[in-house]
Amino acid sequence: ERVLLRFANLGFMQSAMHLTGIDMQVVGKDATLLRGLGTNGTDTSYMTNTVSLAAGESADVIFTAPPYQGPGAYDTYLLYNRNYSRSDNLSPSGYGGQMTEVRVYPTGTLGAQPYPNG
Repeated sequence: ERVLLRFANLGFMQSAMHLTGIDMQVVGKDATLLRGLGTNGTDTSYMTNTVSLAAGESADVIFTAPPYQGPGAYDTYLLYNRNYSRSDNLSPSGYGGQMTEVRVYPTGTLGAQPYPNG
């Protein structure tokens, strides 16, 4: 499946969002499509596994989830801020921060999405 993500750095420090094992195509920066710029319609999108964001910047990326490899119930790919000081909420448990998982399930094992995200 193809997935569109929008990263927005609403803080005042630089961030670097990294998706381990999956390349992302940066298709937009700061509400500007990176295709069709100028008079000749040049495509200036690019592939990367890490998106750097300065304070106040945003980026739109598309990635294609790789096929399920197994052997578990799903494959896991980490999406996190490479600035490791942001991987902690300063909570007593030490968990939290800018880190999540992209899960890839075997084809046909999940039902249709019953309602929109939100």
